[in-house]
Amino acid sequence: MDQTREVPTHLVDTARSDPDAIDGKDVETLLADDREEMRNTGLKVLVGLAIDDPDRVVPFADDVVDCLDESYGLARSHAALVCWLLAEERPDLVEPAIPKLVANLRDIAPLYRFRAARAVAALGRQRPASFVDHADGLVAAIVEGPNLPEPGEPTPPDAEETIDLPEPDLARSAATKEVAANVLVAVAGEAPAVVADRFPDLVPELEHDDQVEHVRGGIVDAIGRVARADPAAAESAIDPLIDLLEDDSRLVRSRAIRALGYAEAAGAIEPLREVAESDPDPDVRDLASETADWLEENVLAS
Repeated sequence: MDQTREVPTHLVDTARSDPDAIDGKDVETLLADDREEMRNTGLKVLVGLAIDDPDRVVPFADDVVDCLDESYGLARSHAALVCWLLAEERPDLVEPAIPKLVANLRDIAPLYRFRAARAVAALGRQRPASFVDHADGLVAAIVEGPNLPEPGEPTPPDAEETIDLPEPDLARSAATKEVAANVLVAVAGEAPAVVADRFPDLVPELEHDDQVEHVRGGIVDAIGRVARADPAAAESAIDPLIDLLEDDSRLVRSRAIRALGYAEAAGAIEPLREVAESDPDPDVRDLASETADWLEENVLAS
C-alpha cells in the first residue's frame, strides 16, 4: 500500500451529505489498507452509508466483522456502530459477529462498549438462541464492568470499587450492563439451565446497591425465567430475592415478587404479606398479596 497517501477524510463528509456519491471501490481500498487510520476512515464512511441505507453496507459485512477485533479502538467502535445499523435490517449478516460484540461489551472505553451493546441488543431481540453459547460473556459484562451509581446520583465516598465517570459515560456504562442483563433474560428463555449454571456469579450482583435498577431488574427477570422452567433451579436465589422486597426501586420489587412466585417460594409468603401491608406503591402491594395467596393455595396446599 502507498504509505504516503493522505487519509481521505473528505469521504466521511461525503458519506453523510451525499451518500450516493460514494464509490464502493474506494471503501474497499480503505478497508484493505495496512494503516489503521485508513481502515477506520473506511468504517466511518460505512457508518454514513448505513444511516442512509443499511443495504449499502451489505457487501462489506464480512470486513466490518473482521474490524471488531482491531487493536485500534476507534475502528472497533465504528465497526460496532455499523453492525448495529445493519443488524436491524439484516441480522443474518451480523450474527457471525456475536462473539466479538459480546467481548467488546467489556471494552475499556464506555462509548465503544456502548456501541457494541446497541448491536447486541438488536441481535438479542431477533436471534436470542445465538447468545446461548455466550452466556459467560454476558455475565462477565455485568459482573466485571464498572460498578455504577444511578445516573444523576453522586458517587458514594466509601465506594472504593465504584468508578467516577462523566455523566454521558456513566449512562453508557449503565446501558451496556442493562443490555447484557436483558439479553441474558432472552437466553434464559431459550436455555434456562445455561443461566441457572451461572447463578453463583450472577445472584451475588443482586446485593450490590451500585448495580443500577434496570440491571438488577434484568438479573431478577433472568432468575424468573429460570424459575418458570424449573422452580427448584432458582432455590439459591430465593433469599436474595426476598431481600429485594425492600429495594428502593419499584421496578425491582415488582420483578422480585414475580420471580418468587415462579420459584414457588413458600418461605416468601410472610415477607410478601408484609409488603402487601406496607409497600408505598399500591400496585406492588396488590401484586405481593396476589402472589402470597397463590403460593398458599398452590404450594403450601400441595
